[in-house]
Amino acid sequence: MLNIIAIKTGMLEENCYIVHKNSKAIIIDPGSEAEKIVNEIEKNKLEVVKILVTHYHFDHIGALNDIKNKYNVAVIDYKSTGNVKFNDFEFKIIKNYGHTVDSVSYYFEKEKIMFSGDFIFRETIGNYDIENEEVMIESLKSFMKLPADIKIYPGHGETTTTDYEFKNNPYLRGI
Repeated sequence: MLNIIAIKTGMLEENCYIVHKNSKAIIIDPGSEAEKIVNEIEKNKLEVVKILVTHYHFDHIGALNDIKNKYNVAVIDYKSTGNVKFNDFEFKIIKNYGHTVDSVSYYFEKEKIMFSGDFIFRETIGNYDIENEEVMIESLKSFMKLPADIKIYPGHGETTTTDYEFKNNPYLRGI
């Protein structure tokens, strides 16, 4: 079972997630306030094994270099593809470009959880530039093909589920 610690960081209250199992941890989107993230890691006596970045906006990577240097770990991002497995972690990297041209989600299929960055939020989607509109629509179409029982941990705000978004997100109507 994966354990998830959510930490709100920075003035935009970005959700940084520490996902851990058997004392090993990955950090998803170390937005800012590195000390706050490190304190949580140390309090829980965790060993950081990787960092995952959903996209490279400042509010999601403000503490990236500090965390990467402190723990001397690799970063997984949009340059990686497909299924990833290491330690006790296994997930799929889903490219959902639109909000940015480097946006990805991390889907832990066995646990039925997804870390979506700024791609999708409760009842809305991440903003996008007009030149990315077609790409965003294609990403949303792919999202609609996912199972309805996935819990979504977004880059900002509260958690949601695919089922809830399928039924209530106005941006998914007509997709």
